[in-house]
Amino acid sequence: MSLNMGQWSVSGTVPIFTIPPGPVAVTMYVATGVVYTGMSTAVSTTNGMSVPTYPVTFQGFPGSAGQQLYATTGNTTTTVAIHYVVSSDK
Repeated sequence: MSLNMGQWSVSGTVPIFTIPPGPVAVTMYVATGVVYTGMSTAVSTTNGMSVPTYPVTFQGFPGSAGQQLYATTGNTTTTVAIHYVVSSDK
């Protein structure tokens, strides 16, 4: 089992971490502000998943391929910290 935890400062659109292939649980939240996540650099405030101020978890299953995750604040003048924990069998 592998556990990866950390924090990224998001300003504009940036890659935050890679979700590994296979069984995985990803938990993330923001303390303040608004961050949207998605699977490409095209993530925006209209098509991204809004990360709440309380921890939210999603899971990948054995057939999951894994994917780079991107985050955006919608502009480059705002910086918001996103906190995450990734638990996997890798």
